Amino acid sequence: MSKIPGQGPVVLEVEGMRHYTRNGGTEPDSTKYAATMAGDRDLKFGGYEVFRFGHDELRDHDRAQPLLGGFFATLLDRSPTGPSQVPLSAQG
Repeated sequence: MSKIPGQGPVVLEVEGMRHYTRNGGTEPDSTKYAATMAGDRDLKFGGYEVFRFGHDELRDHDRAQPLLGGFFATLLDRSPTGPSQVPLSAQG
């Protein structure tokens, strides 16, 4: 967890299969997924802004680097009162 200057605290989470499966990733587990979502809500109610990434988004360096670069540019460009008017998908 971290705090961005001029903004509230931020949580970045990379979710792998363990967040929603059991038996070594071979079976979906709705109980684990529900627990993850409950944790997400608890963080948000605690004043944190939560951003989640799937592990597949970040597995490949060539794909992850521009994704994270755009994400952090957008995150740091926001005013303290709200998001930038430039959507993340338009940055590149």
